Amino acid sequence: MRTLVPMIAAIVALGCAEAAPLPATPPMAAPPAPVAAPAPVAGPVRFVEDDIPAATAKARAEGKVLFVDVWAPWCHTCLSMKNFVLDDPSLHALEDRVVFAAVDSDRPEAAAFLARHEVKAWPTYFVLDPATDKVVGFWAGSGSLREMRGLLEESLDVRRSGGRDPASRAFAEARAAHAAGDLTQAAAGYERAIGAAPPSWPGRSAALVAWIEALHGSKAWAACARLAQDHLGEIQGSSAPGDAASYLLMCAEKLPAGPDQAAARAAAVERLRAFTARPPADASVDDRQDVLATLAEALEGLGDAAGAKRAQEDRIALLDQAARAAKTPEAAQTFDYARAGAYVALGRAAEAVAMLEQREHELPGSYEPPARLAGVLFRMGRLPEALAAVDRALGRAYGPRKARYLKLRADILAKQGDAAGALATARDEVKVWEALPPGQASPEGLAEARRRLAEAEQRAAR
Repeated sequence: MRTLVPMIAAIVALGCAEAAPLPATPPMAAPPAPVAAPAPVAGPVRFVEDDIPAATAKARAEGKVLFVDVWAPWCHTCLSMKNFVLDDPSLHALEDRVVFAAVDSDRPEAAAFLARHEVKAWPTYFVLDPATDKVVGFWAGSGSLREMRGLLEESLDVRRSGGRDPASRAFAEARAAHAAGDLTQAAAGYERAIGAAPPSWPGRSAALVAWIEALHGSKAWAACARLAQDHLGEIQGSSAPGDAASYLLMCAEKLPAGPDQAAARAAAVERLRAFTARPPADASVDDRQDVLATLAEALEGLGDAAGAKRAQEDRIALLDQAARAAKTPEAAQTFDYARAGAYVALGRAAEAVAMLEQREHELPGSYEPPARLAGVLFRMGRLPEALAAVDRALGRAYGPRKARYLKLRADILAKQGDAAGALATARDEVKVWEALPPGQASPEGLAEARRRLAEAEQRAAR
């Protein structure tokens, strides 16, 4: 990605300027005191939290762009980015041009922003011109510090000049269309950007993965699989190779059974194996465990149970080490979702229970530990304990996530044979979905909740 070219250019210009003659120094004058270099700013950048209007006003008044991190407490990749990427003090170097903001997508304060800017993946990052609310930069999912800095530099260039070259301009237009949910237009824009750029273009990998993602989102399964296979070997980045392989597997699943599907699956597994054997230097633990999880699932689907188990064992070893090294319970919580999943997959669910019980003790205000615990206990058949845990989570949850925990509660009650309780909970879930404002509302989520309510009504009537 691009470096701080404007800053470097200014330094070079000063060094090459023609110097005026200096006046003679008086014989006894003391030498001027040395000017100390500014000390680096310690600690992470301060984000404006859950107040987009205030962050926008600040960016507008200061003539800066607005960077918005759309995240959620249940999203492990969001936590990884917050705790291990966006906390890097080097981002202070961009504060003269960028206002940093974050919004929890489930909170009521997020609804107005989400009504204007669609989010389909977590986390999603927007770079906005605060004067117009126009998207000048967009990124969905994980990214390294280098990639995030590159996104901001590119976005600043787009705002300033519309992009330096045809590829950058097409890429910016595609990202804006992607951010608006126009996946067909986005895919066409990414294709134009790739076509206009030289093979060495720094944005090539990001554009290829975004193109594959747009094709997947628009259900162009064959085109998605073909594009991913054609470029899988050249895609670089902290998480991009794993993302591309994952999309290839998902699109391959939609192809008719036959040689094309088999070839797509084989290509994806080969790339996942290569990533896990030699992960990129800037890949986070969360990036690496995600690839191991995808590899395990793919191998399980291909009938390689032993290979899937080895991938899960490598995954849990990586995650346990990272959790032990974390400096705070909040940072360690980054790995809870994946650790619980790996423990369960390896038949070690009791270890997941112990880990989540400890985390709930450490973070009594968080809905995440009891919610994860409820899911594990439900799978273990420990239904009364699962019900108690999900009720604790519901007491702390809000927004769309609360609706999803109500679904789990209804499932637990139905499994216990409590048809009346399951029916009442299903009604509560529908009410939560119906009450969500534009931006947070989900027609698909509401339709599924109503379908489950109808089933619960039929069971209760028997």
